[in-house]
Amino acid sequence: MIIGSEKMDVLILCGGYATRLEPITLFIPKPLLAIGGKPIIDNIVDDIKDCKEVNRIIISTNKKFEAQFRYWMDNKRASGFPKQLEIIVEPTTEHKEKLGAIRGIEYAIGKAGVSDDMMIVAGDNFYKWSLRNMIYEFINSGRKATVCVHDVGSVEDAKKFGIVQLQGKRIVKFEEKPENPSSTMASTGIYLYPKDMIPKFSEYLSGDNNPDAPGHFLHWLVNSTEIEAVINDGEWFDIGTLETYHKVYSQFNGC
Repeated sequence: MIIGSEKMDVLILCGGYATRLEPITLFIPKPLLAIGGKPIIDNIVDDIKDCKEVNRIIISTNKKFEAQFRYWMDNKRASGFPKQLEIIVEPTTEHKEKLGAIRGIEYAIGKAGVSDDMMIVAGDNFYKWSLRNMIYEFINSGRKATVCVHDVGSVEDAKKFGIVQLQGKRIVKFEEKPENPSSTMASTGIYLYPKDMIPKFSEYLSGDNNPDAPGHFLHWLVNSTEIEAVINDGEWFDIGTLETYHKVYSQFNGC
């Protein structure tokens, strides 16, 4: 049963330059690369297009790839996409200028005027489950901060990700790419924050804290805030390298 009727904004992070996937990402932003016959970002927005709790979907990108995302957005609207779509453009044109993910989140929150509950999704996420499950658990839990995690299955793989340690559903520890992981539960780069936590991003950045990977914010937050995990038992892929992209592309395109 769903409790309450408050809306939420979904912020999809597409502001990076994906240098590890060059040369293809010199011309095409990673979230617009195709898997299974459509852009990666479509896998995210089509998943939540019928979710009544979602008010609008905000795409955060940069000046270099602004035109590509506006073209994509115009086509989604023309196809009858039922949700409000917005684009926020960070004032950067190359990798060395990038704001970093957390500063980019704060920038988008300010520009879009986010004041509702917020889901944040890394735009290169490719998964085979539904974000709606996470949204429903978030609402039914009383809107606690929530992180989607996935068991990567091995300690060696865990070293490549942000890793959480759980007590029941509660996250009690977070480590970014640890040398000696305490578990194999990796953050997937999908987060849900209640509206009263939105100012925490500015609070975090007002200190001498790393403005990049969202996991740094989670590490800072976990000691003072109750954060729950939702486990993604389906397939999940971090499209971080050309090798991984080719592997996933081949798997879902029948090549």
